[in-house]
Amino acid sequence: MLNGDRSTPTIHLSEHVGTERLSLSVVIPIHRSERYIRECLDAVLAQEHPVDQVVLVDDLGGDRSIEIAVEVLTAARVDHTVVRQDRNRGAGCARNAGVAAASGQVVWFFDSDDLADPAFTRIMVDALTDLDADVAACRTALVGPDGRARGVLEDAAPNGAVTGSGFVELLVTGTVKALPGGHVFRRDVLGAAPWDERRAYEDMVATARMALRSDRVAMVGVALYRYRQRADSVSRTVNGHTLGLFEMGDEMSEVIDTIAAGRRRRRLRRRFAYREVLIPAAHMAMRARHDGAAGGEVIDGLLVGARERSSLRDVVPLLADRQVRSAVFAAGIVLTPNLYSRILCRRPDHVHLG
Repeated sequence: MLNGDRSTPTIHLSEHVGTERLSLSVVIPIHRSERYIRECLDAVLAQEHPVDQVVLVDDLGGDRSIEIAVEVLTAARVDHTVVRQDRNRGAGCARNAGVAAASGQVVWFFDSDDLADPAFTRIMVDALTDLDADVAACRTALVGPDGRARGVLEDAAPNGAVTGSGFVELLVTGTVKALPGGHVFRRDVLGAAPWDERRAYEDMVATARMALRSDRVAMVGVALYRYRQRADSVSRTVNGHTLGLFEMGDEMSEVIDTIAAGRRRRRLRRRFAYREVLIPAAHMAMRARHDGAAGGEVIDGLLVGARERSSLRDVVPLLADRQVRSAVFAAGIVLTPNLYSRILCRRPDHVHLG
């Protein structure tokens, strides 16, 4: 447990601990990525640390994504495994199905519309070995639908390695993100089914729990993973799955209880709830309503849930914690929700990336 306001402990090893060449499996859930799958696989094939196994999980998106993927890998003479779902089950189920078929000592979960620097696997696997870590995490470069750079998502994070609980605190405070493609995992910390299969927004809690099963998490301060921002991504659209944000928030509160206590626990819970749950839920709902989107019951549920979980009593503690945006939101959603909504919808879109 981290105490007081001390920074997350960083572990530095003076010598290379591991010298073995770790085998690497990449698990790629495929769902409606016909436009991007070739680029995704080109990025995998260009990796400096060769991928030993490619596992394609067909999540039945109804397009030619899986056929194109097989064509690309067959033409490149790369051995691959295809796992076919019986129906569309979502990212969590697809990743778990891929884990069951993965044989590598290290597993990389790579979304089928994303990209990666050619040095990704070399640097990340070396970080696992050099720092005797169970998980490695890097920073994230944002790219548009056309692949053009849009900046780096995270601020600078610690280099070296942190404890598993230290990494969870970095997740909770937003210093690092839980995007699966920006991590590699030793097979031992995954278990049989590491990803939540019940709902969307499965990344945060699953990543936190895997970190807590780890002695060390290697931090790579370079933006090696390239996340493609799309208008139709889960983090930007409102549907029945969006209400899973609240369940994710409740589960992360339980995770926070394992790494902090007392005033510090309340501070971390409050910071996480506003940044990762309440603000995204309300903003997506307000923009959907402003755009005249369907799904009125879901929109209402998001707005009611965000307002009921917000409180004027949080404003001063949030300001003291330098969470100005969250403090403004708490006041606005409670006192003047209609005015807040009108102001929000005049501002440029904000992408939530848990």
